[in-house]
Amino acid sequence: MSISEKNIVDYKLEESGMQISLHEIPTNNRLRQTDEELWNAFKEGSLTAFKLIYERNIDILLNYGNKIAPYRDVAADCIQDLFVDLWNKRSKLRKVNHIKSYLFISYRRRLMNFLKKQNKIRHIEYLDGFEMILTEPISDWDMAENKKASIVLALNALSYQMKEAIYLRFFNDLSCSEIGEIMIIKTQSVYNLISSGLKIIKKSDIILTQNCH
Repeated sequence: MSISEKNIVDYKLEESGMQISLHEIPTNNRLRQTDEELWNAFKEGSLTAFKLIYERNIDILLNYGNKIAPYRDVAADCIQDLFVDLWNKRSKLRKVNHIKSYLFISYRRRLMNFLKKQNKIRHIEYLDGFEMILTEPISDWDMAENKKASIVLALNALSYQMKEAIYLRFFNDLSCSEIGEIMIIKTQSVYNLISSGLKIIKKSDIILTQNCH
């Protein structure tokens, strides 16, 4: 995600009627809070906690949304709506122990509902457009550029469900049970998708260690 995209979302949030300027909220020593503590502080109305939740997750959520939505502004708009609703409904939200997976679940559901309402998709197969690129975290791996390109080609040759499951597991460090909630499938199905995908990409000598919880 580019800096300009993040700035657009920042601007939309501050323009949405929340009366919150994220840039003016200090974070100081809150960085060491657990997800449960951070979420509880946010539910109680802490703007610092809200800003931390936003800053820790905005990049990965937009990157994910841009893989699903046909237009980049859709991903940004849904992010805006998600965080505005989170703030406005904070006192009524359930207990959360893992903020990232909760946001992925909520964001994907919001994206899919929006696209369906706009007749952008009729079936989940639209996600065939889910694509890995060289700017993923894989670019940080210590390997030659041609090797990275081979990995990307192998990943993109997989079915959309395999790509999404592998992306969420290895690029976002989510467990198989969390991925199941996000993709609305059984945990065993997630395990099977990842396992099958890894067998296919082994032909490209890709080494990924599967470790589902």
